[in-house]
Amino acid sequence: MRILHITSHLDIGGITRYVLSLSGQLMERGHRVTIASAGGNLEGRAEAMGLTQWHVPLKTSQEFGLKVFRGIRQLIGHLEREPVDIIHAHTRVGQVAADQVSRRLKIPYVTTWHGIYKRRLGRRWYPCTGRVCVAISGVVLEHLLKDFRVPRNRTRLIYNGVDAAHYASLPDASSLQACRGRLRISEGQRAIGGIGRLATGKVKGFDLILAAAALLRETLPDIRVLIVGDGPRRPFLEDFAGRLGILNRVHFMGEVDDIRAPLALMDVFVFPSRWPEAFGLSLIEAMAAGKPVVAIRNGAVPEIVRDGVDGLLVDPEDVQGLAQGIARLLNDRALAGRLAQEAQRRVRERFTIERMATEVEQVYREVVGP
Repeated sequence: MRILHITSHLDIGGITRYVLSLSGQLMERGHRVTIASAGGNLEGRAEAMGLTQWHVPLKTSQEFGLKVFRGIRQLIGHLEREPVDIIHAHTRVGQVAADQVSRRLKIPYVTTWHGIYKRRLGRRWYPCTGRVCVAISGVVLEHLLKDFRVPRNRTRLIYNGVDAAHYASLPDASSLQACRGRLRISEGQRAIGGIGRLATGKVKGFDLILAAAALLRETLPDIRVLIVGDGPRRPFLEDFAGRLGILNRVHFMGEVDDIRAPLALMDVFVFPSRWPEAFGLSLIEAMAAGKPVVAIRNGAVPEIVRDGVDGLLVDPEDVQGLAQGIARLLNDRALAGRLAQEAQRRVRERFTIERMATEVEQVYREVVGP
């Protein structure tokens, strides 16, 4: 099957990781896969995978702007020369482009909804959900059904997945030692941490990790905090850590190519998002790596983590509860080990990239036909 993914860009982020990992699986199954986007800092990874890339100007928040319509014209030109059997759209701009191209060239398209979105006029007036609309979690599925009134028979729940075996393996010893040396974390020194984009505003909740760490500094004076990721909120978080008096024990690592190294140094992974998350990719990556997790109970998180079975859940804004959960896992290694083992099993059973690709492939076959 010839498949075209349309996304706004290939910068670091959850949607790009989804597109690349899904594309890799589809290529292994014999499909021809092309990605159309404005490019980004993960273009090299796509090229190394052998993916065909079409550069189109889709990196914009203006879904009906001139840039998007130039991109649509370019896509039509590409597809007239190199036809595909199905289009798979990601991001709002990608969905608008896919819908226009589909109308012009009669190519069926499907969409994946990667988030929970406001019911703005453009989405209500011109929904662009495709023949089938894939929801990455039950929360997103209910969002599509209730807020956007997508017919149930055109929706599919397909959870995100990761390469469980990859995250369960350690990076090479030299990389791990280099990471430990750069962070000045000695053998046996305990660390907690989180991974994600340090986006504007309070959405991702990394300040909650810092506030919890400040509460623990008396009882756990050796604790270190690893913040993996970058973004415009980093200066605020650095200043906040300074005001809490814990800047000397917090390491802002920026963007990391192989997150297995910082994960290997974490004794507890914290997922502190305030906004109801549509999924939580870094959460299942940490679980696949065998890390005991403490997560905020909102959005899709309870679909992933079962409290007391494969992780601990804490109510939103409960910094005291977050600190207590972290301390409990650091001090009770038997509990931490049991939860971590169950977390790995949970990912292997429900959140693998192979399972995700199989279910998406079934959608393609349903839409395209035999």
